[in-house]
Amino acid sequence: MNLQWIDSLADIFGVTAVLLVDHDGIVIAQAGDVSGTMAPHSTLLVQKLIKNIGLETVNRWKWTQCETSDVVYGIANVNIGILVIVMKADANLGMVRLQARAIKEDLKKIFTENFGEQ
Repeated sequence: MNLQWIDSLADIFGVTAVLLVDHDGIVIAQAGDVSGTMAPHSTLLVQKLIKNIGLETVNRWKWTQCETSDVVYGIANVNIGILVIVMKADANLGMVRLQARAIKEDLKKIFTENFGEQ
């Protein structure tokens, strides 16, 4: 699979890291400054989110975010997994959300064409 999309998302102003995490919490792809502590926290975040509210709810949300004074976690379900975007507080959130939506559609198309309807 071509992973150029994940690099383009990581290049947006204020984005520090991007991870694609499968529904079991395993990192499938990553870009940006993914430290040794960030990836495990992101996978735990995904696992807890799915365990506590269910994948169906994550699907309905399309996008959610968790914020602190320093970091914003953007979370979107992209069919094959959960896209976790780690951003600074001053990141271009509108651009990130637009790019995440485009990525979701691209991945859906790729996986529908290659593996049938999911």
